[in-house]
Amino acid sequence: MGAITKIRQISPYFLGSVAVLFIAFMVIQDSSCTTISSSRKSPENVEVATINGDRITLAEYERRVRDVVEAQRQQNPNQEIDDETIRQQVFDEMVNEVLRKQEAAKLGVVVTPQQIIDVMVINPPEQLQFFKDSTGRFDKRLYQELVTNPDRMGEMLAAQKAPQEEIDRQVQQWKKTLFDIEDGLRSQMLQQALASAVGASASIPSLSAAELQYKIDNSSADVQFVALSTDRVPDNAVTVSDDEIKAYYEKNKEYYLQKRSRKIKYLVFPQLPSLKDTQQAAKRSQRLAETFAALPDLAQKDSAFTAEMSTFNGVTTDYTSLSQVDPMAATVLASLNKGEVFGPLNTAAGITYFRLDDRREGVNPVVRASHILIPFGTNKDSAKAEITKLLARAKKGEDFAELARLNSKDPGSAQQGGDLNFFGKGRMVPEFENAAFGAAVGETVGPIETQFGFHIIKVTDKQSTELKYSQIVIKPTLSSATKQQTMAKAQKAADEISNGRPIDSVASSLKVPVQESPLFTNESPVLSSRELTTWAFDSEKGDVIRKDVKYYGTVVAQVSDAREVGVKPLEDMKDKIKSILVQRKKLDMLKGQAEQLAASFGADSSQGMVTQMGVKDNGTLTGFGGEYMATAKIFQTAPGSTTGAVRGERAWFVIKVLNRADANMQQFAADRNAVMANMSNKVRNQAFYVWFQKVKDNSEIEDLRNKRND
Repeated sequence: MGAITKIRQISPYFLGSVAVLFIAFMVIQDSSCTTISSSRKSPENVEVATINGDRITLAEYERRVRDVVEAQRQQNPNQEIDDETIRQQVFDEMVNEVLRKQEAAKLGVVVTPQQIIDVMVINPPEQLQFFKDSTGRFDKRLYQELVTNPDRMGEMLAAQKAPQEEIDRQVQQWKKTLFDIEDGLRSQMLQQALASAVGASASIPSLSAAELQYKIDNSSADVQFVALSTDRVPDNAVTVSDDEIKAYYEKNKEYYLQKRSRKIKYLVFPQLPSLKDTQQAAKRSQRLAETFAALPDLAQKDSAFTAEMSTFNGVTTDYTSLSQVDPMAATVLASLNKGEVFGPLNTAAGITYFRLDDRREGVNPVVRASHILIPFGTNKDSAKAEITKLLARAKKGEDFAELARLNSKDPGSAQQGGDLNFFGKGRMVPEFENAAFGAAVGETVGPIETQFGFHIIKVTDKQSTELKYSQIVIKPTLSSATKQQTMAKAQKAADEISNGRPIDSVASSLKVPVQESPLFTNESPVLSSRELTTWAFDSEKGDVIRKDVKYYGTVVAQVSDAREVGVKPLEDMKDKIKSILVQRKKLDMLKGQAEQLAASFGADSSQGMVTQMGVKDNGTLTGFGGEYMATAKIFQTAPGSTTGAVRGERAWFVIKVLNRADANMQQFAADRNAVMANMSNKVRNQAFYVWFQKVKDNSEIEDLRNKRND
């Protein structure tokens, strides 16, 4: 434990990017959520979930949520944070962690401190290799020094004349990151150990199963066949009685199991700005326009714009290539002098006012080019000959975009006629970059050799202008009055439905469409709302709620169906069963024709013969899937012979086996160990996920996030 204790005392540097990399690597997998109802307990005592009696506390849950939110902000400061999604992802992962620990304890699976040391200190995976030397390679010596001698970090920062306050902050952040790394590694390694333990018992295939799979994988046949599809029989020629459907249902009930599920009917009242809100925005814009118009010179307008930036939450965009600016904004800004103000202009964002803060040339030039790529493949000379021919055609005036679409082996750009859009220096490999920046607009150059193959490059535009600009956007905002009116309207609807008026009737009188969800489980949040889903599963059929739901507005929902664990009702399965029975009766009706066809097979050229090469015993024939009887019969029939009439799932088949290549079972005997090992790996990889889902299904998991903790 000494080494782990030492690791826990660490204090290194440059924490922001490390935390982002690590949390992105370790923390999450899926989501949607809300908050805990008010409580008199401290966060350490409030439970957000219990899993087979073990609990997750509000304090730990909120800490994990904050970590992920902070990581996302550092990664992309301008990205909107989807708090609900993050909360559900964190919750799901924390539940999984508890389940893994519980199952590991049952199976005696442990992760030792030495194992964590080996990964964290001695052999860090790529995701932890964040210290780089001057060549960009992982500096393992520095990494290990900072991990095993954390005080060295403070010394390094002090040598760089960093303020003591910054040194302390970086040290604290590094300590926290190492805590997270250690805990994350333990969780990941525990899952790997569990997967190995579960897979070991589930991944030993029988010899007969291995032989069968080897035969399927390594045998093939060329065939000709005629299919009599059930589509030949019109649906109205077949009748299926309710008694037949019921009898089939009773016989096959064991296959129609259902999970606990709910269905809701709901009305949506969007929270959108009203006409009055829109008029208010127009008035604000008019006032701003009048302010600018009243000022006599550029300097005063410039100063006024700066003052209004704080009032309207204006945004300044730092130097950006003209090629990357929105086309409408670029047209306006390109015509302005430094400090000049323009507006109002209706844009997709709202009523917009622009000010050009600065313009510069030549600092970060960009080029727009299209290319055709021919990889080296197995013959570099052949690739060069091909690219040389294409270059000659391009220089003769053939349409470059069409040449790229038909010949380029870069699938991403080929679909765009070879267009790579604008790119700056450092974005492409040096050979490509030098050729593109060295060519004139309209010039086609090549062949250019890079690590990817040979290229022809056509330069279509160049830009070196960068703009720094500010903008004020005024758009209608939802006023408190409008929001209250919408909520009152929704509450009135909810009250009427709660008092017994049918939701369809309420919707009709309000001229609001009523919608109904499909059946959903607790694992699949309805309307992407965990809170609404939790309510539905805590409610009975007919219960009503009014709830604000992200991306929808105010929703009035009523539980329209409530299912518990058991067998799906006959009504749910009726259409599916009827379809099965109709297919069977159609096949019965086609039996005579199929037998006649088999007797005269090949004599009538109008029979619709289909030839298929390389058929395997996997149920697949041209135009048909899941026809295992047909493909099995092929491999039971001698080459040159015909199968006779074979009844499939959706058709009758008469098949002639032209030739067949059977698997070499002597080779199987020689490769048996490798074949069985490969099968074992496939089974092992699937076994853990199947097993863990079963563990989850059989666990008592209570989500308390939307319940009051007294």
